[in-house]
Amino acid sequence: MVEILFNESAAGTLKCAQHASPDGAVIGVIVTNKDGSTPSQAEIEKAQRDAEEKHRRDWENAVAIGGSPDDVYCFDLAWDMGDISEDGIGEKRLSVLNALYSIYDDDTQKGAKMQYDKAKDDFADVMQRIHSGEDVRIWYSDNPSERCGMLWFMAEMRNVHNFGGRVYMVKLPKYMYSEADNTITEYFGWAEVAPAEWHKCLEYVQDKTKECWGYAQQWWNLKRENATLRAVLNGRVRSVSEDIYDKYIWDEIDLEEDEFIQATVIGNVLGRHQLGIGDAFIALRMEKLIESEILQIVPKTSRGPAVYHRKLRKNY
Repeated sequence: MVEILFNESAAGTLKCAQHASPDGAVIGVIVTNKDGSTPSQAEIEKAQRDAEEKHRRDWENAVAIGGSPDDVYCFDLAWDMGDISEDGIGEKRLSVLNALYSIYDDDTQKGAKMQYDKAKDDFADVMQRIHSGEDVRIWYSDNPSERCGMLWFMAEMRNVHNFGGRVYMVKLPKYMYSEADNTITEYFGWAEVAPAEWHKCLEYVQDKTKECWGYAQQWWNLKRENATLRAVLNGRVRSVSEDIYDKYIWDEIDLEEDEFIQATVIGNVLGRHQLGIGDAFIALRMEKLIESEILQIVPKTSRGPAVYHRKLRKNY
């Protein structure tokens, strides 16, 4: 069976889940205190032990979902952003990737091109396998990129002549319960699901073969509109203006002092609002504020691997 995903991290996790093997796993923790004080070494070590114990219990209860890593294909191409007028994976997708990669230092264009070329090669392979009659299983969520990716892929499958296989879909549940810890976890995308948890989602597999046309039609409608951005609103993908998320960015900027670290704002937008968008998109929206001189870059501030590891000043 061909496995289709729309996030690179999720694709790697699925490959681990296929064999339910924790080999090579590395466990790290981030520890903070509510009062802002620095955690003690004993607190950090306890958090590490607790995380390792949870990891061990999860894998003890894990069930291999089967399949081969060679069956896993990922099209992590930001289908919620940019021009979608082309069929397949055209040059306009590369333009979107170049824009997203531009917030990082060194070889950004090279990284975008590598991701683009691999996706094109994988796409040709997948279409050939589908044409030969293999079944397909699509893993998606209401994360805008994954949801749009699913619709794009459904539309592309409609172009395959004599497709004789079945199409199965697994939509990520909003919440998952863990009996071992008596906890409920909320998910916003497949990249957040641990490898040992994937087998629990097999109960959500549905045969959607007869519904492919409907999903494809949704994407064709979006292609005709060809907006600069798409979002999931009221359970459906909609064409939206590129500033739809700006309110949340402004809310976080307003909470900061006159000078602030840009990465802090981006992290708070991601963590507090759970919009399903990535750091690169938020950084690009903030670049618009810098270009408009609403925000100003503080000279000689240190920068990390991303351009948003810098200090900004409010000009309003």
